[in-house]
Amino acid sequence: MMLHNAIAYSYDYYRNLSFILTGSEMCVLYDILRNTENPLYGRAFIEIRTRKLRKGKAVNLLEMGFKEVGRDVSQREIDIVVEELDGIIGWLTYYGYLRVSGKGDFEEIKRETVELAKAELENFLKGRVSRRYRLVLRLLTEGVKEWSLLKRGLEKAEGKELSDRVLYEILQQLKAHSIIDEENNFTDPIIKEASKSI
Repeated sequence: MMLHNAIAYSYDYYRNLSFILTGSEMCVLYDILRNTENPLYGRAFIEIRTRKLRKGKAVNLLEMGFKEVGRDVSQREIDIVVEELDGIIGWLTYYGYLRVSGKGDFEEIKRETVELAKAELENFLKGRVSRRYRLVLRLLTEGVKEWSLLKRGLEKAEGKELSDRVLYEILQQLKAHSIIDEENNFTDPIIKEASKSI
């Protein structure tokens, strides 16, 4: 909260100072900026949403980045990276950074990236009392997306009937944190991969 106080003070008294708060989970930022108890509440902000890059733009991003730093990376590797990271700017940038830093080839970097995503997921799950989140994530990685099948999977694991509200709350939280979309598809292939081993 001290950081929030410092930003709020700076916002109020230093007119030529701007702040950029970033994150892949918009609800986390909204929880800060729209919470009446938070010192940042009521401050004006502009939201800039990024999107997944189309294949051509993702390839171009990596090619230009590698060219800028004088690093040769095969077109084959770039194509594989773009395909597997699904145009997600954050992961493409992270891959480029690690590759330029000499961290190895894509497979090695992908393992590290999945571990990072797994740590993020574990952090998300720490704040959730229910172990049901893990089960729902596992079911989703197996391609189970339909409400009735997800609920049946939960009930089978627990050996008892559950209310619809239980599954509804879990899915709403996963959506609010941009883990899945409205059709219960993972929004990020790396998060999906990480979910397989939690």
